Amino acid sequence: MERKQRANENIQTMRRRLQYQMRKRGILETDLLLSTFASEHLHALSHEELTDLDSLLSNIDWDIFYWATKKTAPPESVENMLVFQKLRAHAAKRGNMIVRMPDLEDSEKQ
Repeated sequence: MERKQRANENIQTMRRRLQYQMRKRGILETDLLLSTFASEHLHALSHEELTDLDSLLSNIDWDIFYWATKKTAPPESVENMLVFQKLRAHAAKRGNMIVRMPDLEDSEKQ
């Protein structure tokens, strides 16, 4: 599913918007997965990866969570996204560790 293109959105604004969208999904498991991913990786993603991430976020929360944790297979279009591969590696790295939502200040410093 494609997201509406935002005219004149610079990369910093896009990062901030995505960071917020990754924290406020509505399902705790997905919020934790995406917010910790954002805290660790969002600052280094290319414009293409950010665009793919924006598209990925248009999917249902549980789908994103199950795809990233390999509980169900994602569509080929998602599987082929470099940013999704990074998210999947991030999910695997987390394992059974207890995590909490990162502070916004920590994410903005990067």
